[in-house]
Amino acid sequence: MKRKILFLAFLLICFLLNSNFIFAQDPKDPGNPDTLWVQKIEKVGPSTQVTVEVSLYNDEKLGGIIIPLIFSHPSNQAICDSLHWAPRITTNMPAMYAGQDATPYVDTTNFKVNVWAIWFTEFPAGNGLIATLYFSIPSNWDSTVAVSIDSTWWPRNDIGVYLTTASLPPVDFIPVFYKGALEVKEVNTPAKPTVFSLSQNYPNPFNPKTFIRFALPRDSWVKMEIYNILGQRVKTLVDEKLTAGAKEVEWDGKDDKGFEVGSGIYFYKIKADDFSDIKKMVMLK
Repeated sequence: MKRKILFLAFLLICFLLNSNFIFAQDPKDPGNPDTLWVQKIEKVGPSTQVTVEVSLYNDEKLGGIIIPLIFSHPSNQAICDSLHWAPRITTNMPAMYAGQDATPYVDTTNFKVNVWAIWFTEFPAGNGLIATLYFSIPSNWDSTVAVSIDSTWWPRNDIGVYLTTASLPPVDFIPVFYKGALEVKEVNTPAKPTVFSLSQNYPNPFNPKTFIRFALPRDSWVKMEIYNILGQRVKTLVDEKLTAGAKEVEWDGKDDKGFEVGSGIYFYKIKADDFSDIKKMVMLK
């Protein structure tokens, strides 16, 4: 009992001391931080077709969504053939939008999608897929270089991704943004990590799933567990011996019994040999 109380106290101290525990939220963003993220696709090879999902969490009604993206690397190329809106968008189809379903305008010189500018009468709060990008990978694809899918600037006001509230007067604000990538199929053997480390989960906040990365400089028995704000363990993600290297695990937002957890603050803790660390994350529904 004493150990449990001490552990809970440790979690609370971490929470109080780390004021920057999730993100830098735009002060004009009302309520919880809106979040937009682009999927990362691994093991992309030449002469293939690839789909990339774009998702949005918004906790207030929106009047507009601006998503200018750029996808390139100085020594590599990928062509965006088309985009298709998800049902979340089409069931609330706007009266006006720039960029076409099926054939968006693509700047082949700068490898941009110019530009998803969508104005709604009212787009409801929610979470989930909003669009899918379709890429063609050329035959001369450089399989040693990843291509980033990142935000670029929107000519109207020289900023990147931003959202507009449905309130009157409307307010423009920048959501938390996680860029995507087309990862390489074949890579040189990466350098082995020199130290143990635990990274912040992404996306964060999340619903329904999130990803956690960590590094092992040597083969180690790893235990990673999820705790709620009361210090109660809700999920064991890893409990096995792993080889050295960079690792990633997924949490689907369910506890050890398979039930979905509720909204709130959670902590993930890793123990590997003599290394241990703990970080915080937020489930939002």
